[in-house]
Amino acid sequence: MKKYLYIFIATMLLIISFDFAQGSPTPKKHLGIATYSVKGLETDIEGTFKVLSENGYVTMEISNYDANSGKVAGRAPADYAALATKYGLTIISSHARTKFDVKDVPATVAAWGKVFDDHKLMGCKYVVFPMNIWSGNLDILKEECNLMNKIGEEANKRGIKFGYHNHSFEFVPVAGTEQLYEDYLIQNTDPEKVFFQMDVYWVTMGGQDPVAYLKKYPNRFKVLHIKDEYVIGESGKINYKAIFEQFYKNGNEDWFVEIEEKMAPGAESTIYSYDGCYEEITGTGRHNAGFDEGNVEKQTTGNSSSGFRSPGSKSNGRKTENIARSHSAKCRIS
Repeated sequence: MKKYLYIFIATMLLIISFDFAQGSPTPKKHLGIATYSVKGLETDIEGTFKVLSENGYVTMEISNYDANSGKVAGRAPADYAALATKYGLTIISSHARTKFDVKDVPATVAAWGKVFDDHKLMGCKYVVFPMNIWSGNLDILKEECNLMNKIGEEANKRGIKFGYHNHSFEFVPVAGTEQLYEDYLIQNTDPEKVFFQMDVYWVTMGGQDPVAYLKKYPNRFKVLHIKDEYVIGESGKINYKAIFEQFYKNGNEDWFVEIEEKMAPGAESTIYSYDGCYEEITGTGRHNAGFDEGNVEKQTTGNSSSGFRSPGSKSNGRKTENIARSHSAKCRIS
């Protein structure tokens, strides 16, 4: 594991030194993880934080806040954040849910105010509404956008940014129009009160181009979810290089890798998916030397030592088949 870690850190140093914008200062690259991807947090918080930190992660987006109790994984928000800090991790974003009802705006706004109060205790920069089934009625949809603005006002009062995370179903037309839901939401919410988190995989699955949306709305997408079907870069459907270039050109810096199926933290195939992606972006030609055929084969024959399935893996009940074959998990460039 140490061998992989040293190689990983060296690769990250190369990444940080790379300038995406020609002739302009390079924003600090935050290696972030969406903890929705990490199964270990359900059973061993400190052990998982330790492994994440050892593997180069510095920022986190949490998804285990409970609005009813006001706790994160059963802990007070400040205590949870302090534990992350102990291992060199900073919680800067959270996916949070609570009441969202256009028929009861005061109660909805109050509920979100409590959410923001709790997240302020963790020092969160962003709170993201992870999903909503939007109305097909234009009048109600407009009310929903207005409610988003009111919630955003509450966030602003606490120094927090409120955002919305897309799935593929935002890329279908609003009933009776040719306008996609994503465009309607963006155009009918106040940029001072609501930002958008782009999930590049779901944009792509919705039949749209993430780069085109970053260009169309350069000031609205403040945070990215970097994701693929399984291992990042494996599908060949997503142009990560162009996405990162445009995202940084727009003046943003915060992004989180997310894997749809919860995986073991720090497992080698996740590290490889990062290295494979970034060696293409940076053009360094380097790769994680730990990922020869033999080491990849070790990951295909069973579960990791932590008892969790390896990233990019699919269980058929008898063995685990790893999608990250040797040097195949690369970012698509053209």
